[in-house]
Amino acid sequence: GLDPAGPTFEYADELTRLSPDDAEFVDVLHTYTRGSPDRSIGIQKPVGHIDIYPNGGGFQPGCNLGEALRLIAEKGLGDVDQLVKCSHERSIHLFIDSLLNEEKPSMAYRCNTKEAFEKGLCLSCRKNRCNNLGYKVNRVRTKRNTKMYLKTRAQMPYKVFHYQVKIHFFGKTNMTKTNQPFLISLYGTLDKSENIGFTLPEVSSNKTFSFLIYTEVDIGDLFMVKLQWEKDTFFSWSDWWTPFTFDIQRIRVKSGETQKK
Repeated sequence: GLDPAGPTFEYADELTRLSPDDAEFVDVLHTYTRGSPDRSIGIQKPVGHIDIYPNGGGFQPGCNLGEALRLIAEKGLGDVDQLVKCSHERSIHLFIDSLLNEEKPSMAYRCNTKEAFEKGLCLSCRKNRCNNLGYKVNRVRTKRNTKMYLKTRAQMPYKVFHYQVKIHFFGKTNMTKTNQPFLISLYGTLDKSENIGFTLPEVSSNKTFSFLIYTEVDIGDLFMVKLQWEKDTFFSWSDWWTPFTFDIQRIRVKSGETQKK
């Protein structure tokens, strides 16, 4: 199923819409599920044995408004429909990509929610928890729907490399700060990916925080990590007179593609 239609099908019974009993194995890509259910162009609920939601399923990279405005400026209003079609049709391009790049399939990971996936909590391949997207999918039949997530690039080849990063902050004083921006760089045996930006919704002393990052290049085996706290919003004037230490005690990185830690 390549982004099966949402309107009038979101609440339809199994006889009317795509469902797991339609074939020996039904796998579905959801690429445009924005808006309220039944108003969304693509169906939001799982309808196969495996339902894969690239980039959360809501909106695909490279299909943003800025890109659409650039298209209109270059080619006129005739291409406005491309904006609507862009995320919807991405399912087709992802499948074509899996045919053209069979030896390097994109990996999707089983997860209950996209929020948990964004925290990097679902990069396990144990017990069929990960699978290939597209043509090389492993045909795993389950009694209930399996929801899977992954990130992709904005253009072909779409494959990226997923990492879970866990940071443990240490402080003698209990402190909590919100929305702290960081830059992380990964250096590997094949390549490097530098200055990947991310924001931690919360930073607290003596707590561990987990999040997901991804690289567009295959860096090989990771051998060095560089972390930079982006802006020093941490100190106010009063802090100059309050000596305390607040630092990072431990960083752990796990690769989704190789399963190495």
